[in-house]
Amino acid sequence: MAYKKNNTMEKLERFAQILNGVKFFRFVFFFYSFISFVFWFLNCLEIDWLYLFNWLFIGPYRIVNTFYRPEGVSADFSLAIIGGISLVIGFIFDFLINHLYERILVLQEEEERRIQKRKMNRKRAVRPTSAPATTGFETTAAPMENSKLLFIIQPHVNKIKRKQDDLELTFQEVEIWKKRVNKRLLENISYSKPMQKGYYRKNLFLMYKDFNYVDDFLYYIRPTLDSIVLEFKKYGISISYSYVLSAISQIENLERELDCMDTILSLNFINEFIVTNRFKITYDNKPTHQYSMILKGEYNLSKNLTISNKQPIYSLSDGKQKGE
Repeated sequence: MAYKKNNTMEKLERFAQILNGVKFFRFVFFFYSFISFVFWFLNCLEIDWLYLFNWLFIGPYRIVNTFYRPEGVSADFSLAIIGGISLVIGFIFDFLINHLYERILVLQEEEERRIQKRKMNRKRAVRPTSAPATTGFETTAAPMENSKLLFIIQPHVNKIKRKQDDLELTFQEVEIWKKRVNKRLLENISYSKPMQKGYYRKNLFLMYKDFNYVDDFLYYIRPTLDSIVLEFKKYGISISYSYVLSAISQIENLERELDCMDTILSLNFINEFIVTNRFKITYDNKPTHQYSMILKGEYNLSKNLTISNKQPIYSLSDGKQKGE
């Protein structure tokens, strides 16, 4: 969902870009620590030509010598101390930059929520009161044997490399961006009012009380996910998804079904709507069909290696199935 940037968002984005650039200096401290330890080792071996590189360590050496003087000892540990201090500074610098970067992301999310809230308030203010509001996300089909629609999604986050030597995202950064993607998705589909939502093993799931809602859900979730991809591309982040759809009739079976769907996510089908056999059976019983299903194969969906639980899984496709 697009929004007009305000001054606060622009400042936060600029600050985030500055922090991304400043991150490079952590490697300067790590590299300086490395060469300090290397030269200390070579100095212990009494290599003659080391004096040519004294200029690299003059400043730090004088600082260290204010509290450490090597006179009267067999080995001079000044360079080792410089290396250790550089290493500690590098880790502290890295921690502070990551902390600030995460804080900037949180502030951006809060500002985005305020923008979205203002937009929703304006929409409500101009909405006619004579007719009931419709979201386009509601289903008019009748409930089918109390089956419920279940959806789970796993975003995949990568940095868009502008140059060949661009650094990859750290694990911490990947997790932060995944949280932002999930929050944006929840904001964009909040008006669909899922019966239940939450996280199963860090993956977002949604459950709707009427399985017949599936066609409307698919109709609106596709452009929603595409808009999120475009939105995060502006930040230099590439987003792709793995997602699975299923059906359940008993709430007591929710965790078991989510566990099965989580296993399917691990197969890493990217940007395909993968569905379970339970979903196919329930969907085939609908009076009308907007989607067909293509068999992807049979997979062992048991996490216990000693137990085989082969089940067919399918990929949703537009149009009618052929040959069935």
